[in-house]
Amino acid sequence: MAAFIGILSFLGIIIGAILSIRALFTKQSKKRPLLITGISFIIAVGAVSLSTSSPKLEIDKQAIETNTSGVATITGKTNDNSQLTVDGEKIQTKDGNFTYKVTLKNDQTKKLTFVASVGDADKAETVEVKPSKAFVAFLNDEKQDQEAIESAETALTLAESKPTRKNYDEAATLITSLTKEQADLTERLAIVKDNVPIYEAVELAETKQTKENLDSATALVAKATLNKADLSKRLATVQHKITEKETTEKQIAAARAAVEKAEQEPSDEHYNEAIAKINEIPNGNEEFTNRANKIKQTLTAQKEEAKKLAEAQKNAEQEAAAQQAQATGEMVLVTATGSKYHNRKCGNGTYTPATLEEAQARGLTPCSKCY
Repeated sequence: MAAFIGILSFLGIIIGAILSIRALFTKQSKKRPLLITGISFIIAVGAVSLSTSSPKLEIDKQAIETNTSGVATITGKTNDNSQLTVDGEKIQTKDGNFTYKVTLKNDQTKKLTFVASVGDADKAETVEVKPSKAFVAFLNDEKQDQEAIESAETALTLAESKPTRKNYDEAATLITSLTKEQADLTERLAIVKDNVPIYEAVELAETKQTKENLDSATALVAKATLNKADLSKRLATVQHKITEKETTEKQIAAARAAVEKAEQEPSDEHYNEAIAKINEIPNGNEEFTNRANKIKQTLTAQKEEAKKLAEAQKNAEQEAAAQQAQATGEMVLVTATGSKYHNRKCGNGTYTPATLEEAQARGLTPCSKCY
């Protein structure tokens, strides 16, 4: 309406100007033409004021769906002199027309508020942008693909930290099943594959604990590109265990030889040497300990037997000496309270002479020191 009034007022100004020029040349009254021009000018000013004070906003569609990629295009019209914004963002217009693209990030409907402003006057329109079925399907596919990638990434990380054949196979299965090739995951998987034999060699060395397996694993670990420091540390532990094993085997061999010698030639020296060798074995050796105990029993029995023989021999010698002294009327020394008779002063006390016969008659026995 304001535009139509503006056009009419513009035509009025032109007509008034033409009539004024004509009146000038014909020397007629200029009052009427000037009146027409003045009224038209006032109407034009009013039309301009009317058009600039009322913002206009027309949205082609109040609800719109996205395409497969989640993009929707909103179109509409506004005043030439209106400032158009959507949620605070300024939008460029051309001859009052505008186009605005919005991209959804998920499957939720998004509401956008467009505002046309002229001075302090505003006019707002709200548009709903809905995700299309194709876009929702696309999002679901993307979600599944992302979940598959995350599962593959998790399995690959485990395989990198522990590159066993089982972990490699699980990671490879997940990576090869992805709908889109992931170059980074494929490259990392290839590195894991190269390190699987190295990891297996280290595990074999830990299980067998032989120098041959250790040397083989050490040569492979030198080429490792995953967990090299950790693998080297594990091999150092294997080396330590092999050294301990060799030392223990030597200690067992030495203990066995010492026990066998003590069994063949039982003596305190051989027994003590066998015990010392057994004690050098970590955690001891039950078999050798039992055999050493039997050697100890044999030595104890031998000592008891030797003691009995020595006592019997001593008693026999004392008896023979007493018989000889009795036969020759030998004199001995006795004490008032002692239970022994002596052939010399033996220790403290008061000794008096007596015949051997008298001493034996008192129940005295020969002194072991004197006889």
